[in-house]
Amino acid sequence: MPTTKPVSNSLAADQIGATAMVDEGMQIVKAQLASAAVLPQKILETQFAMLSEMMAFAGRRMQAQADLYARLGRCKEMAEAIDVQQDFAKGVGGAYADEAERLSTLARKNMDAWTGVGAQYVSDWTTPQKAAA
Repeated sequence: MPTTKPVSNSLAADQIGATAMVDEGMQIVKAQLASAAVLPQKILETQFAMLSEMMAFAGRRMQAQADLYARLGRCKEMAEAIDVQQDFAKGVGGAYADEAERLSTLARKNMDAWTGVGAQYVSDWTTPQKAAA
């Protein structure tokens, strides 16, 4: 009956470097997978926030249109109707400018969040390397 050699848990000198490279590679993959799960979530959150703001704006504009039509319905003279339309037109530009500012602020906040995810990704990737050094 053949005899078996005992198995050693120690690595040969030429295997230590290769094993360390594999371990480092696995740490990198773990960090990438962790960030890969978070980034799509942040992208979806951004899209939902932007869509929510746009829908709220559309609602405000529809309400403004409804108010315009109600005011026009109460007009007795053409000059009065023209004044109502001019007042409405003056407010439209400001409403769109305010909305552009709101969307810009929202976009900046979300870009900051994405940057935070990216920074976390880099931190997750470099922390094991710093600990190994």
